[in-house]
Amino acid sequence: MFDELSRRLEVYRADGAVGASLAFAFGSDAPVTVTAGEADRKLGIPLTRDRLFKIGSCTKTFVAAALMRLAEEGKADLDDPVAKWFPDVPGGQGIAVRQLVNHRGGLPEFEYDIPMTPGRLWKPRELVDLAFKVDKQSPSGGTAVYNNTGYVLAGMLIEAASGLSLGEYVRRQILDPLGLADTWSPATETFPGERLVRGYYHRPPPRGGDGAADLASGAEMWRMEGILPYSEDLQDSTDLFPYPAAYGCGDMVSTPADMVAFLSGLFSGRLLSPGMVREMTESRASVSYPGTRLRETGAGLLLSEYSGRLMFGHQGSIPGYVTVMEHDRETGLSIAMTSNVGSGNRISFYANGLHPVLDDVIEIVLRRA
Repeated sequence: MFDELSRRLEVYRADGAVGASLAFAFGSDAPVTVTAGEADRKLGIPLTRDRLFKIGSCTKTFVAAALMRLAEEGKADLDDPVAKWFPDVPGGQGIAVRQLVNHRGGLPEFEYDIPMTPGRLWKPRELVDLAFKVDKQSPSGGTAVYNNTGYVLAGMLIEAASGLSLGEYVRRQILDPLGLADTWSPATETFPGERLVRGYYHRPPPRGGDGAADLASGAEMWRMEGILPYSEDLQDSTDLFPYPAAYGCGDMVSTPADMVAFLSGLFSGRLLSPGMVREMTESRASVSYPGTRLRETGAGLLLSEYSGRLMFGHQGSIPGYVTVMEHDRETGLSIAMTSNVGSGNRISFYANGLHPVLDDVIEIVLRRA
């Protein structure tokens, strides 16, 4: 099986990826990791299982689980209005705390308008203010629309209720209980940066030359003007997106093995009570996020289709990195895959090429199990 998995990762690399790391486990088994390619293309450093990746929006599942722990501790009520914590958030009286993490709060979005300013130390409240400046608010409780602003507010709420930084609370309540020693929240804690793989970004010229296409048709997701030129060549983007600009919606770094252990712990009941796991997985709604495999959203867990199966997990994309972590309740398989290529153009191989690889990997693992 391992030779077959390695060959599939090598094909992915030959198609244009720089490096890929894969881990999987059944139930509470120890994760198995397979890697291919390079952690640093310029220096020719091979990718090893201990190297860290930026995991982008996979951060959201950790933060949602942390919010559930906060509720279990009695420090927050998921039914409370957001206005209890943030009286000055517009419409906060009509938004429930749980809606910060289930994409149904109707909050405006900032991701497509945030300036790409390397090194800027964004404050969480600045991200929220930016969202209300650049986008419109919708009524809460309606159609689920993928939203980062809610997770920024969730992180701020965790900090206010716990008296700890978001990273420290996640560490004490999520990472340490599961023995996850290779995961960090760099927006609010230090981490071993020398272990981070370099990320590489594909920024092709916009179709038609005017950039008018929508995201599902190939428009660029992030504002790269003045940061990277258009090019068909991969460009090093490791240091472009500052961690505080992602905060509770996407700042974390991890390994696939740690992400697998996280999902295994979550779905085995070793982390949260059954009621809180149901809070994350049930009461789902269809989610609007064009050009992805996402079908429904719970609280921090998305239902996505891989290898013909509907699996619980999350995807993450941040300039130069793509990550997927998924759990199949039927077989008990938890699996995660990371790549150090990415693109703001969703139809680009560099943004989407990982997903068919994961389809094949899941088939190989289940066939050989």
